[in-house]
Amino acid sequence: MDRSLRAGAVVLRRTCARASTSAWTRAWVPSASTPAAAVADAASAHRARETLFSSPIRWGFAASHARGVHGSAARFVDERFTPVLETPEMDAEYEKLAEEIRRSPKKRQRFLLLEALRGTRLKPLIAAEHELLKEEGAYKPRALKTRVIDVNRTCKVTKGGGLMNFTALVVVGNGDGVVGFATGKGKDVAMAVEKAYSRASRSLVYIERFENSTIFHEQEAKHCKTKIVLMPAKAGTGLRCNQIVESICEMAGITDVRAKVIGSHHPHNTVRACFEALERIKSPADVAAARGATVYRI
Repeated sequence: MDRSLRAGAVVLRRTCARASTSAWTRAWVPSASTPAAAVADAASAHRARETLFSSPIRWGFAASHARGVHGSAARFVDERFTPVLETPEMDAEYEKLAEEIRRSPKKRQRFLLLEALRGTRLKPLIAAEHELLKEEGAYKPRALKTRVIDVNRTCKVTKGGGLMNFTALVVVGNGDGVVGFATGKGKDVAMAVEKAYSRASRSLVYIERFENSTIFHEQEAKHCKTKIVLMPAKAGTGLRCNQIVESICEMAGITDVRAKVIGSHHPHNTVRACFEALERIKSPADVAAARGATVYRI
């Protein structure tokens, strides 16, 4: 693996780390597969930016690391936002993903980048790495779990050049009925995710669950052209729904549910419709209180 690809893999790894739930900070230590020369050399850094990634996805690596990429090579290797654990397995996976992104068509490149930010492709390895970090005592998770649902880039063309801006949609929750969502904007992906997390943590709702695993009754909701139908399921069924609804259910602590999304599958509309459906779910105690009745457990 050449230096440019290794440097790109390092940048990809830091991008995912800063946008994930458990972003951590510690000084970067070179490993056998990612030596310091691979990223400390200015020529390697330049080649990584100019030849490894094409323009449609360069925003994900360069713009999200504006503090570390622009300027000298020392700033390119920003020690404030680097993974703690440098394992050969993680290095190999990130290099493999960076190589796949480089060789893919433009549309495929953006898809792979979003998958990396969401942690879908590297979820097993990331989970294993988090367990090792807990054992080392270096793991500092946020108060709420976070899932990045969508990251969108906008470019305002001005006389002095294009102004990049990023919008991130995230869902947060404690895995025990409390969940929320929000969007955030920033000049890089990490800033947008942080703002979205801050806003979502201030707009939390509680979701009623049956036996802490599923919903009480079937419920549907519609937002714009997106209609969603949530159906309860018996224990052990799992989450039979698309990826966005699955992320929301995981944050809310719902482990068994079936869902159907009808119409537009736009991420923002799907999230809003899902939250509307979840907030409409009522427990027997809520129905009894509204009717002035009493619930008896037989």
